[in-house]
Formats: sequence, C-alpha cells, structure tokens
Amino acid sequence: MKNSGYEMGKKPKLLLIGWDAADWKVIDPLLKAGKMPALQRLLNNGVRGNIATLNPVLSPMLWTSIATGKRAYDHGIHGFVEADKATGEISPVRATTRKVKPMWSILNEAGYKTNVVNWWPSHPAEKVNGVCVSNHFHKSAPAFGQDWPLDEASVFPADYYKELKELRLHPAELTLAHVLPFIPAAAELDPENDEVLKPFLRVLAHCCSVHNAATYLMEETEWDFMGVYFEAIDHFSHLAMKYHPPKLNDINDEDFEKYKGIVEGSYIFHDMMLDRMLDLAGEDCNVMIVSDHGFESGNLRQVELPDVEAAPALEHRQFGVFIAAGPDIKQREIYGASLLDVAPTVLHHFGLPVGEDMEGQVLQSIFRNTEPVGEIPSWEDTASRPEFVEEGSVSSEEMLSQLQDLGYINLDQSDKLKYVDSELTYNLCVSYLDGNKPKKAKEVLEPYFLKNGELRYGMLLAQAYLKLGDFTSLSSHLDKMEQNFVGQGGVHFLRGMLYLQQSEHEKALQHFFDMESRGLKSSQLYNEIARTFLITQNYRAAKEYFNRSVGLDGENAVALSGKAQCALEEANPEEAILLAEQSLALQFFQPNTHYILAQAALTLKEEDVAKKAVRLCLSQAPKHGPALQLFNKLENRQAVEHKDEVIVVSGFPRSGTSMLMNMLDKGGVPLFVDNERVEDESNPEGYFEHELVKNLGRKNDWMPKARGKAIKVVSLLLRYLPSSEAYKVIWVKRPLTEVLLSQEVMLGRKKEEVMQNFPFQKAVDMQKEEERVKSWLEMQPNIRVLQVEYYDCISDTDLVINEIEDFVGHSIDKQNALSAINKKLHRNKLGNY
Repeated sequence: MKNSGYEMGKKPKLLLIGWDAADWKVIDPLLKAGKMPALQRLLNNGVRGNIATLNPVLSPMLWTSIATGKRAYDHGIHGFVEADKATGEISPVRATTRKVKPMWSILNEAGYKTNVVNWWPSHPAEKVNGVCVSNHFHKSAPAFGQDWPLDEASVFPADYYKELKELRLHPAELTLAHVLPFIPAAAELDPENDEVLKPFLRVLAHCCSVHNAATYLMEETEWDFMGVYFEAIDHFSHLAMKYHPPKLNDINDEDFEKYKGIVEGSYIFHDMMLDRMLDLAGEDCNVMIVSDHGFESGNLRQVELPDVEAAPALEHRQFGVFIAAGPDIKQREIYGASLLDVAPTVLHHFGLPVGEDMEGQVLQSIFRNTEPVGEIPSWEDTASRPEFVEEGSVSSEEMLSQLQDLGYINLDQSDKLKYVDSELTYNLCVSYLDGNKPKKAKEVLEPYFLKNGELRYGMLLAQAYLKLGDFTSLSSHLDKMEQNFVGQGGVHFLRGMLYLQQSEHEKALQHFFDMESRGLKSSQLYNEIARTFLITQNYRAAKEYFNRSVGLDGENAVALSGKAQCALEEANPEEAILLAEQSLALQFFQPNTHYILAQAALTLKEEDVAKKAVRLCLSQAPKHGPALQLFNKLENRQAVEHKDEVIVVSGFPRSGTSMLMNMLDKGGVPLFVDNERVEDESNPEGYFEHELVKNLGRKNDWMPKARGKAIKVVSLLLRYLPSSEAYKVIWVKRPLTEVLLSQEVMLGRKKEEVMQNFPFQKAVDMQKEEERVKSWLEMQPNIRVLQVEYYDCISDTDLVINEIEDFVGHSIDKQNALSAINKKLHRNKLGNY
C-alpha cells in the first residue's frame, strides 16, 4: 500500500472494542455488585464518560461515523440496505458504498498494521495491512449438519479463510450450560418455537463467533490497531429489555421470571470476553470501549413498538459509553464526548494529524502526554483509495430477512426500490438537520415532499424552515400540512414553535397546552413550555415544567440548563452552578450554559471559575454578546475606541493576505502602503506592504497615520501593535499544509520534492503558533477579529466581501473587488480544488 509520507513512531498498540447500545444505567449497578470485574479493572486506572450519539440513531451510519470522524452526509452510509437501480437488487449496505477512509485505512498509510473484525458495515472485506473479517462473517446458519458456506469476500487476506471459517459457532452447538446463566428456565423451553429463546441462541452464537475470530487474530497476528465490533448487547436488549427488572406492568409474571436475566447476563458475558481480550492485548496496550448509543432501561421502556420505520431505534438513548485505559491514559472522568471524536482521538494516539474535514475533536484530556494536535486538510487527498475483495454471487436474503425480523427494514413493499430510496433520503435529511445543515436538508426535502407528500418528510421540512429562521415559508408550509393532516399533533406542535419564534408567547402556550391536554407527555414539549415561561419571566412556572421534563428523562441536558437559569434568576447561584455542571457533564457544547455558570460563579465572587466558564462560552460561541461584556468586566478592561480604527490584514506568509489587500484596494478601501516591494513571480499582482511595518517591534509611533486604512501585518508582528489604537483584524485562514507548500516553493524547492518529504513537524509548529496568536487576539480589548477562509475568497467571493463590508464599516465596490481574484494564482494546492 502506498505510504502517505508519515513515519511510524513507536506507539503502544490500541484495542478498540465496540459494544453496541452499552449503557451506564445498566453497567453501573453491575459494577457496584462486582459482576463486571474486568471492566472495573479498566475503570480503576482509566477514563469513563458519556458519549453523545448522532441522528438518526441507526447503527450502520453511527459505526461508520465512529470509524471516519464524519457524519452520514459525508461518509455516504445512509441506512441498513441499498439498492442497485439497474438490477433492482436490494442488499445489506456494503463497505464499498462508504465514500471516505476509515481510521484503519489511514493507519495503514502510515505503516501501521490493523485488524478489523465485524465492523458495520465492512463487507466486502477491505484489503488492509493486516486482517479484515467483514460483518458477513457469521450469516444466519442453516440447519445443523448442512453445509454452511462462508463468503470468500468476508475475509482478507485469504490465508486466514480456512481457520476463521472453522471458528464460527452454530447455534445448535450451544448447550444448556451456555444458556442457563442467561435463562435459568431454558430446559423447559422449546428452542425451535420459543419467541425469545430461538433468536437468543442466534445472537449468542454470532457473538461467540466474533469473539473467536478476534481473539484468534489477536494471538496469531502482529497488529498495532485492533478494532472489534459486538452488536449482541443491542440485539439482546431489543429482545429482552422489556423483561429487565424492575418489572413493567404490562409484562406477565411468568415471562418476567423466565427472561429477566438476559440483559444482565449479556453484559456479564461481554465482561468475560473483555477479560480474555485484555489478557491477550497485554499491559502495554491502550484500550478503548465505545458504544454508539445507550438503551432505555427505565420507565420509558416500550413493551410494544409502534408500526413505524426503524421502530427499534426508538428504544435507544442519546448517550452511550466511552471508556479508555492503558499506559498512555489518565484516570479521570470526561465530559462532552461525541461519536465523531473517536477517529480523531485514535489518529492522535498514533501520532498522526487529524483531517480538517473531520468534524470531531481529539479527546486530549484522556492522555498523560498532552502533545499538540496536528492537522491535515483531508486524508482523502493522500495515498491510494481503500480496495476491497471482489464479491461473489452469495445471496443476501438471509441477512435481509434478519434485518426485517429485527424491525429495521420492511421489504414487504410492491416497489422495493422506491421504498429504499425513500428510507435513505429520509435518513440523509435527518443527518443534515442534526449536523446543523438545514439549507442542505431543505434543498432535498422541498422537491421530495412535493413528490410524495409523506407526513414525516413534511415534518422534517418544517424543522428545516424553523432552523433557517424562514418563518414565512414555515407558516405557508404548516397551512398546507394542517389541511392535509388534520389533527396531527406534530404539526400542531410546530405551529406553537413558530409562534414562539415570532414572540407570540400566548399563542405558543395555547398550542403547547393543547398538546398536553391530549395526553402527550414529552420532554421536548415540557422544555418548550418552560422556555416560553422563562422568556416571559415566569420563573416558577418555567421551573415546574423543566422539572416535569427531568422527571421523564433525568439526563435531559436542556432541562437541566433551564433549571439552572431559573435558579440564577431566583437568586440561588449555588443551585445554578450545580445544575449547570450536571447539564455540561451530559453535553459539553452548550455556550449559554457556560455563560450561566459564569454568571452564577461571579455572584458568589468565584472569579477564577467565572473566567474559565466565560472563556469556554466564547470558545464555543465567539459572538455571544453578553459573554463578551462579562469577559471585559472580569478582565477589568475597556476597549479603546477611535473614530477611525486601523484595518489590519494578517495571517501567515503565503496565506492570501496580498490577495485580500488587492480586493480591498480595488473595492475602494484606502490602503496604508508604500509599494516599495514590487510584484514578482510569486506575487504578480503585488505585495501591498509598507516598509514601516517591518520595524513595528522597535518603532510604532506612526500607527495613527493608518487610521481608517488597511495595512498588512504578518502574524508574528501582531503583538507589537500599539495598544493606544483600536483595530479591526481580518485574519486570512488557509490550510497550513498549503501555506507551507507555497512557502517552500517560493524558496526555490520543486512542488514534487516538497510533497515527497513534506515538513509535517513544521505544520504542527505552525498550528501551535496560530493557536497562540488567535488566543492573544481574543484577549485584547482593543481588537476585533474577523476570520475569512482562503477558499471562500476564491469560491464564494460575494459572501466574503459582504462579511468584510459589514465588519470594516466601509462600502466596497464589489464588482471591482471581484476582479482581484485570479484563480490561476492558486498554484500550490493539495487535492483537486
């Protein structure tokens, strides 16, 4: 496999275990009872925390996000199945449909050996530098004694095919000794007809087969990264969570007694498997355990699922588990982790940079050594693309049947292609909305809803309009929905949301109370009622409804934050801090909750806590006005104001600052330049500099002459700007790898030579410097900052000009400014832009 240019350093091995649907609410009582000793050993010296899922909560999409650090609209896996429009064939979703690289492919590029077992989806097997066992490894078994073929595309390399085939466990090979720990009354049940025991045997056999393959490869192969996915906890929970203690009223006593131990037994069994895997991994191996979501185990459990698509997903909870331990891992609890953080954290563990197109972040706080995080524009532009084993003609009917039995798909349709297209499109749009891309969702939903008129598409479109703040379109859309879906509760609720956004609070409450009077008990409904009361300063009523929300869902971060706001308004800062911290422990990215915490801490004169909280708020929402004011108050600084501020264009050399100065010049903004440095081959349009800037560190009393004008100042000299002036800094952000490439070419090196021996350490150092500069800029009361993206300047120039015009307060001749953009000068680039 082609190497990306990264040198493999000496890094401890990493074992990543996926436990689908594992949930702390089930795990913690078992830990307390001493029933999961292997996991307890990890936690004694490691990290634990919640990990937030993504929407829609569908496993193939989520586990691909875990593997890639990207959402479904980027990685391309949109559901459980896919359709070949040419042949009409419906099949389980394939790994070949994935549009981006998983972490193990990236590790392979850097020379690391990787084993991947049962990841969903991973069929056909990827040609990795190691071993790949696909999720088709254990297809539903035929009657015992009949031929049980293994698809050759399930294993790479083929050298391991024979051994792995023999490691599969047939359900008929399970004995009572295997089953009794889960179902003590198993001897009295008919394994062929019992509606719980029969699928239980299939799930357990599959789980054992995955464990067999994983432990065999751990013991018999060399590896640096081992990724193993177990879906059994999720399947056992869908099968038997309704029988899990405490007993639900609608479950009869006999069934409860027969099946109440299945869920607990499944966790204990996974702990037993974990014990063996830890033994094989050794003490010098770092370990991570992740679940893609949790599973409702309390009073919100459902005995019967509604007849809707992918109904089993309704049993999932928004928080899964994250666990890490090993020689490089601290002992602590973490907050605010997301599924999107796993891949970046794995890459960082191996000393590799994170793709700037990965939405997640590195969980740096889990590591003992806080090495800086490196970045690369995208791993999609490096080395070769993943390759896969060629598929044969093995039937997928058994796996499709299994997905149908589980309730995830419904292929009993006259037009299966239309059904699959509808499901995948719906899931894509949910992903767009979850990723805060309502415009993208709207572009898909408007024509789709016009064509099929389905209620669920209409609801999504309404949510898109709401997120976009397009209340005119939303009102018109709801008018049509109310005509077509008379009495539909969701439409009624969205009408209330529209009234709330339009500050018609009484009308909003009427709609919300009407929903409540219909018997709806929903955390979302209660939160919106409470929010309306909060806006109208009825804090007692707001608190009452936030309490109702928490009563339904004790881990509802929105409700806990709302209660914190109420406590603050009612002059109870101690309670506000406690509630805000509880909310942030569940969901860390909540700028306003950090602000509430800062206000409460300041009331108690805990200024250090307040400063930390307000900085976190501004790091998540830099334009949070009240937080900016509080920050200046805490720092005891007042911004210096002048009638004419100095406009500073800055960035690293070769980041596009000359291009931006040219735009300002042609757009009519006065410049402070002397043009002593003339144009050349590297900058044929000119440099737009002033010689006085070079000596800014020694002499800066000339700065008043630049008031009301634009001046170019390289990043290293920003700290020497005299504090007696006020500045508007326009920071030009270009991918640092391109900046370095351009710098090296300007020094006379050939592009091909630079790419072959790219100075990645320089890129890491440059990133650290950029972080320091930005941190310094944010702390200056006399400086305001606007960041513009280099690529936006080239491809979305109108938008950039509008942003700059608003920022500098100077009209810009857009037509002339546009003429400053010469795409032919974008020569030193990476990828195919």
